[in-house]
Amino acid sequence: MMMDSVVLKLLEYSTAKLKIEITWDNNQSSLCEIDTFYDTDNGLELDDEGYEEYHVALVKDVLTNNFIEIGLGNKNPILNKIAGTGEVIFKK
Repeated sequence: MMMDSVVLKLLEYSTAKLKIEITWDNNQSSLCEIDTFYDTDNGLELDDEGYEEYHVALVKDVLTNNFIEIGLGNKNPILNKIAGTGEVIFKK
């Protein structure tokens, strides 16, 4: 099962209840809170060639109340910082 380094870093901060500024590859950013972590897959059947499982982080954008999965290929940020302090916790 695959776990991206961004998911591992978010897991380290999962109990802190911090707001995290997430910057995406299009330079847009989201102010988020970590909600939960879980396993998912790429939508193929278990016995299909190319089937993969992932660990993902689910974060909630506090401005739009939308949930975002992090850890699935193109859904990975390029930068995560703790809001308020600017401490970088992940950089691609």
